[in-house]
Amino acid sequence: MIRRINTILAAFALCASFTSSGAIADEDKKVDRKTDEFKAIRALEGTWVGLNAPQGEKPITLVFRPTAAGSAVMETIGPGSDHEMLNVYTNTETGVFLTHYCMLGNQPRLRLTSAKDGVLKFEFVDAGNLKSRDEAHMDSLVITVKGDQMTKDWSMYQDGKVTGHHMFEFKRQ
Repeated sequence: MIRRINTILAAFALCASFTSSGAIADEDKKVDRKTDEFKAIRALEGTWVGLNAPQGEKPITLVFRPTAAGSAVMETIGPGSDHEMLNVYTNTETGVFLTHYCMLGNQPRLRLTSAKDGVLKFEFVDAGNLKSRDEAHMDSLVITVKGDQMTKDWSMYQDGKVTGHHMFEFKRQ
């Protein structure tokens, strides 16, 4: 009896995997993951080391790597550090999005609004774990890439306005 139940469960699991594989294949047809904008994000793959670290501090390291069969790019900021954060870039039917998993405990979601001449501009769409847009959060990002050099300009937003910019420079390792 148990053997028969196990056989039925195995058959069900096999059928379910074929069904979900078909659904994934259908979804891949809907979402073009090869847009020029997403290719620009995928081209960042590798390790980047921060320049101009404050005296006595280690430079910030970024690691970009594709994940989820190439449908997303994961950027780990400060891997292994106490302040490690994560950015996940995805390409959807409505554009390229970035979700920033911040040490502030919120998750702003930004949309790529412009990609021209190595300059990628992201603007705030919404956020997880943010009661109001007026709470402190990262609100926009401009990534500028010139060869093996990259700058990231994050804007902090609170109480209805940009309250500061956090500028970082990196070199590909």
